[in-house]
Amino acid sequence: MPKKSASIQVVASDFTRAMRELAQMTGVSFGEIIRAETKSILEAASRKTAAAQVKLIESRAREKVARTHNGKTYLMNGSAHAPRGWRLPDEVWRAIQDQIKTGISRRKAARGLSKKSWLQAAQNLGIEISVPGYVAKATTPTGDYPENATGQEITKGRNFFIQITNARTYSPSVFDSIRAALRGRTNFFKKNLRLGVFQKTSEIARKYPGLKVA
Repeated sequence: MPKKSASIQVVASDFTRAMRELAQMTGVSFGEIIRAETKSILEAASRKTAAAQVKLIESRAREKVARTHNGKTYLMNGSAHAPRGWRLPDEVWRAIQDQIKTGISRRKAARGLSKKSWLQAAQNLGIEISVPGYVAKATTPTGDYPENATGQEITKGRNFFIQITNARTYSPSVFDSIRAALRGRTNFFKKNLRLGVFQKTSEIARKYPGLKVA
């Protein structure tokens, strides 16, 4: 992951420079701006992080050509690898159908767990972000692992920053989503700068409702 981490650092540096400019133009403290922007970034990252589609969860669960029951592997009816006329014993067939239903149910419940990581980081920071209901409820039989995604405010002398960690990187879209979210907020600032938004307090307040502009 080193290349991806490095690319995020570059995008984050561009974002930080833009936010320092925003602080100078608006008179709002850099810390307040970063807190407000973090909300927008985490919401965007959650939107952009991929989640499994319900129909694919169901189809993939049912398409497996072999299943294991009581330590024995069985070819499924209709499998191209099964001999002609192959039929599972009724008891085994029922047990495997229950196994499939349980698997589908668990995967549906966990759907959106990668998206939820950004919500968990926001909660760690005391920031409220909007996510779909299935994302907020996403979990596994052993929990939703809030320790995978954390956030903290760090002040060192005159420097202030928010550090977010996300260990739920089994989904490649986690990296792509936070990078895109940071770049999106940087480009939003540049566009507003180009359009002269920062010349009017009312326009600043409209574009950046999370900021208290005097």
